[in-house]
Amino acid sequence: MNVSLFPQLRTAVLFVGLLLSPLALAAQDSTQVHLEFMGHPICGTITQFADAVRQRYPLQRRVGGDNYYIFRGTVFGHIHYLKAEYSRKNRTVFKITVETKNIDENALLDSLVTHFGTPAETGNGYAWSPPGGAVYLITPQGYDPMLVFIDRQGAAAYKEER
Repeated sequence: MNVSLFPQLRTAVLFVGLLLSPLALAAQDSTQVHLEFMGHPICGTITQFADAVRQRYPLQRRVGGDNYYIFRGTVFGHIHYLKAEYSRKNRTVFKITVETKNIDENALLDSLVTHFGTPAETGNGYAWSPPGGAVYLITPQGYDPMLVFIDRQGAAAYKEER
């Protein structure tokens, strides 16, 4: 076995653990279930969501458009980009995409399988359907893997808005 893979595997497991440990348990109140990302429900306005996540993790807002913010941050010594998408009408967050840098996709997949169970294979990765939404591991050939978290209620509201 290649010993040089152990630090990368450990980093991937810690990174996924950070993202997922509170994630799939879903935030619940009496009427709603939302998928969580980094311990925060994927709901509310982009400002509320960004403030909550940035209180706990060192993310800097890099750019924004009329329906997304992109943040950059370092987690476990690796640079990651986070894209938070929200509806234009009410600015409600519904989708988070994380671009991982220099993390082994097999280690990410193993951690996701441990957390969510056996995935459905897609043409370019894997998909899970936890309570409140969907999680995807996208593995484009020749590029770093991406994680996508979609809150079911927020996505439905966004779809109605369009």
